[in-house]
Amino acid sequence: MSRRIKKRIVEKTSKKDTIAFIIKVISIILCLISFIYVIRHYHNFVIVKFEFLLYIYLIAGLIFGPLFYKYQKNYEGKNFKSVNYFASILIVYGTIACASFFLANEYLSTNTEYVVVSPIFEKHESYKRSPNSIVVQIEGTKKEINIHNYDFKEISMYNFAEIKIKKGYWNFPIILETKLSISK
Repeated sequence: MSRRIKKRIVEKTSKKDTIAFIIKVISIILCLISFIYVIRHYHNFVIVKFEFLLYIYLIAGLIFGPLFYKYQKNYEGKNFKSVNYFASILIVYGTIACASFFLANEYLSTNTEYVVVSPIFEKHESYKRSPNSIVVQIEGTKKEINIHNYDFKEISMYNFAEIKIKKGYWNFPIILETKLSISK
């Protein structure tokens, strides 16, 4: 084989490596942003069970894992480890899929807003930088809601919470606003 042909082969593989590296970096950055978004929405806005999010992670991993398996195995050769590969696929694409689920649930929803009045079961005072929170029951599910507009002395006087809710695109409730009241 001549030197020119070897140089072309080396250039082609280095371009493929560069493209693969750029795709990995973009997917990791997207994964980190998605992870922060998912955590924020799961704890503050959307009423969804944690098991459901695990199912989304697993399904995304089962869909994207086999798609990239052959390419990654050829790329890494003998150093390929299936367990590490599938763990990273579950984390990266599962997080992106969960963020897509939350985005679609919120922004594609055309349902009307309604108000639910619920008794406050528990009141939690803020600790260091965390906000005050209350525990209420919304549609049969106990949910801890962060309360930013009230300090704990005000929260301790109230017995009920008026929660403005909207059904999302996937029919999971989205908490829009929370007001506290003394009575129904």
